[in-house]
Amino acid sequence: MDSVTITFRTTEDVKKILDNIALEENRTLSNLIETILLKWLEDNKKDTK
Repeated sequence: MDSVTITFRTTEDVKKILDNIALEENRTLSNLIETILLKWLEDNKKDTK
Protein backbone atom coordinates (compact mmCIF):
# COMPACT_ATOMS: atom_id res chain seq x y z
CA MET A 1 0.00 0.00 0.00
CA ASP A 2 1.35 3.42 -0.94
CA SER A 3 1.74 6.01 1.78
CA VAL A 4 0.15 9.41 1.48
CA THR A 5 0.73 12.54 3.49
CA ILE A 6 -2.09 14.35 5.22
CA THR A 7 -2.08 17.61 7.15
CA PHE A 8 -4.37 18.75 9.92
CA ARG A 9 -4.54 21.70 12.25
CA THR A 10 -4.71 21.53 16.02
CA THR A 11 -4.07 23.77 18.97
CA GLU A 12 -0.65 24.20 20.50
CA ASP A 13 -1.99 22.66 23.73
CA VAL A 14 -3.09 19.47 21.97
CA LYS A 15 0.23 19.25 20.11
CA LYS A 16 2.15 19.56 23.39
CA ILE A 17 0.09 16.77 24.94
CA LEU A 18 0.63 14.51 21.91
CA ASP A 19 4.36 15.36 21.83
CA ASN A 20 4.67 14.32 25.48
CA ILE A 21 2.83 11.04 24.91
CA ALA A 22 4.99 10.30 21.85
CA LEU A 23 8.14 11.00 23.86
CA GLU A 24 7.00 8.73 26.70
CA GLU A 25 6.27 5.94 24.22
CA ASN A 26 9.52 6.52 22.29
CA ARG A 27 7.59 7.29 19.09
CA THR A 28 7.52 10.09 16.61
CA LEU A 29 4.51 12.36 16.69
CA SER A 30 3.48 11.09 13.25
CA ASN A 31 3.74 7.47 14.36
CA LEU A 32 1.69 8.16 17.48
CA ILE A 33 -1.07 9.86 15.49
CA GLU A 34 -1.11 7.05 12.93
CA THR A 35 -1.31 4.45 15.71
CA ILE A 36 -4.19 6.31 17.38
CA LEU A 37 -6.09 6.56 14.08
CA LEU A 38 -5.56 2.91 13.18
CA LYS A 39 -6.75 1.82 16.65
CA TRP A 40 -9.82 4.04 16.35
CA LEU A 41 -10.62 2.63 12.90
CA GLU A 42 -10.23 -0.93 14.18
CA ASP A 43 -12.50 -0.25 17.18
CA ASN A 44 -15.04 1.55 15.02
CA LYS A 45 -15.12 -1.36 12.58
CA LYS A 46 -15.84 -3.79 15.45
CA ASP A 47 -18.63 -1.55 16.79
CA THR A 48 -20.42 -1.44 13.44
CA LYS A 49 -20.60 -5.21 13.05
